[in-house]
Amino acid sequence: MLFGAAELKSIPFWKVESVGNDFVLIHDEDAHRLAQGENEAFLVKLAISASERRFGVGSDGLLVIASTGPDLTLRMFNPDGTEDFCGNGLRCAAVHATFQGWVGEKFTIHHHGEDVAARVCGEGCVETQLYAASYEPARVPVHFVDNADQTYNRTPLWSGIEVDGSSLSTGSTHTVLWPAVLPGDEEFLRIGPLIETNLQFPERTSVIWAHETAPMRLQIRIWERGAGETLGCGTGASAAAVDYLRRKGTGGSVEVTSKGGSLQISAPSWDAPLLVRGVAKQLYRGDYLLP
Repeated sequence: MLFGAAELKSIPFWKVESVGNDFVLIHDEDAHRLAQGENEAFLVKLAISASERRFGVGSDGLLVIASTGPDLTLRMFNPDGTEDFCGNGLRCAAVHATFQGWVGEKFTIHHHGEDVAARVCGEGCVETQLYAASYEPARVPVHFVDNADQTYNRTPLWSGIEVDGSSLSTGSTHTVLWPAVLPGDEEFLRIGPLIETNLQFPERTSVIWAHETAPMRLQIRIWERGAGETLGCGTGASAAAVDYLRRKGTGGSVEVTSKGGSLQISAPSWDAPLLVRGVAKQLYRGDYLLP
């Protein structure tokens, strides 16, 4: 026993990423084995500690997956321990399950109350079918202030900020802003947290700045609730694509590029289910010593 310490325990993990959105991935059975009956508290604490960039593995969140016969279950916890729906996490889980030999070409991922159809379309390439986005205030969720345009354009916030944007859900809450140019660091770091924690959003919101670089091509910058700036966000890219198609009054395939890479998001109309195509990778495997 070193320095009188108790026996050290560790949990196997895999580092995975999709468009720069990186995660610590663990198997649910390993978490159950170590949680000693306190599964939820264990996962929240693990998400917070393992996501630390300097003192943990470092990640944008924790993925917890399990094989359920031909399909998968997936949970995602942000670095602050809150649970959420995660588009890039879906692809990472699919790639990991393929390496594990758990799934075939097509399967379903049960994630955060939704059944997501997934298809492996090449080495690291995954297509996922997301439900249609919703602008319904109760589903976003968002509480609009008096005189707000409840669809888009000039949405006032209780903090006194007024933005040209839309609030919608693509499985997770997003507010999409449409500036003439993407924000610099000062504006981004000041406005992002203010909107995320605004009282209009009872579950907080991610903030996606989006800019059209060419027809059906968008560049985005992401402030993700519970995580801060991330290089990629699958549901955020989907929200930007949907809001773009809605404002254009059309459907089609939109390429959405963030700092970490690009996703292709397609729908016959803005209010239809979304097909999201992107690449995910397994970077390495390790054993994380539990604090």
